Amino acid sequence: MNDSPTTSPLPRDPVAALVATVPTDGFGAALLAHIRTQAEIANFGAFLVPDLSNPQPVLSVWSGQMSDYWFNVNARRITSHDTLRRDFVERIRRAPPGGLVIDRWHPPADDPRAPIYARDRVIERVSVASRTGRGGFVSFYLRGEQSGWLTATDMDRLHTVLPLAHELIGLRHRLIGTSDSTASGLRDRAVDPFTALSTREAEVCDHAARGVSVAGTAVALGVSENSVRTLRKRAWRKLGIGSATQLTALVLANRS
Repeated sequence: MNDSPTTSPLPRDPVAALVATVPTDGFGAALLAHIRTQAEIANFGAFLVPDLSNPQPVLSVWSGQMSDYWFNVNARRITSHDTLRRDFVERIRRAPPGGLVIDRWHPPADDPRAPIYARDRVIERVSVASRTGRGGFVSFYLRGEQSGWLTATDMDRLHTVLPLAHELIGLRHRLIGTSDSTASGLRDRAVDPFTALSTREAEVCDHAARGVSVAGTAVALGVSENSVRTLRKRAWRKLGIGSATQLTALVLANRS
C-alpha cells in the first residue's frame, strides 16, 4: 500500500526566506524589515554607478516610510549635482577589492543635501559601498529624527547586518542583470517573445528587471519619465505580461 502524500513548508530560516525575495518586487520591503531587527532605519535606497569614469548614479531599489515621491524627486536632485556624483565615485573607489566600506554621516549646514534631510526629518545615514567591474554601487540607510542619533550599540548591530544587505542588493543586480539574462540579450539571441521588442523597449525592460524605477530609467537612458512609461506599456503588451515581477520570471525562464 502506498503512503499518503504529505505537505510541509520549505525549511527556511529568516535569511533563506530573505534571499528567496531577491528577484521579486517584495525584496525592498523584506530587506528593510530584516535590517530593522538590528536598528531602527526609516528608509534605505541603493544607487548603481555602471561606469566610474562617467558617473551617472541610478536609483535602483528602495523601501521605507518615506514615499516613492521622496526617493524619486530627491534622487534626481542628488544625482544631478556634480559634487554629489563625485561623492558616489569616491565612496566606491575607497572600497577594497572584494570588500566594502561602511561609514556614518550627516550633512553639514552648507551641504546641498542638508535642506532635503531637514525637510524630511532625516537625522543621519549609514552608507555601504563596493566595486563591481568598471563601476559599483552604494546603499544608504536613513535614520529618522524621531529615532534619535544612532548609538554605539546600534552601529555594532548594523555592522552585522549591512554587509549581508548590501551583498543581496548586488546579488539582485547580478541575478537579473547579466548580459545573457536580460531582455536585450535575449532579443539579440532571437529568443521569442523578446524578438518583438525594439532596442529601446528592451533597454527599458532591462532596467525594470533590475528594479530600477521609472525615474531612474529615465535618467539612465536620457529620456522623459513619460517615455519610459510608454515603452514599458508597449513591452509588457508584446511580452504578454503585466508587471516587472512577471518580466523577471520570463527572463529567468529563458536564460541559456
